[in-house]
Amino acid sequence: MFAMCAARLGKTQDAIDWLLYETDRNLYLPNGANFGGTIPITYLPANGGLLWAVAMMCAGWDGAPERYAPGFPANGLWKIKFENLRRTF
Repeated sequence: MFAMCAARLGKTQDAIDWLLYETDRNLYLPNGANFGGTIPITYLPANGGLLWAVAMMCAGWDGAPERYAPGFPANGLWKIKFENLRRTF
């Protein structure tokens, strides 16, 4: 939620920083599961939240800047590829 909010406010680097925030609860295992504590389980809401945030940052939202991947910094350091995503409202 923090990343999506930051992206909508135009703070795209903050959005990236929130997605990659280093903490034990933001650890993804090689199988894609979110560790989230002491016992690895196959699904936590963080998995879906990460995908939703990245999709929104790629496709944009109602009122987003008219540019490719408006939720990512436009500093030339990001090579974003996606397909078949629609803007969210």
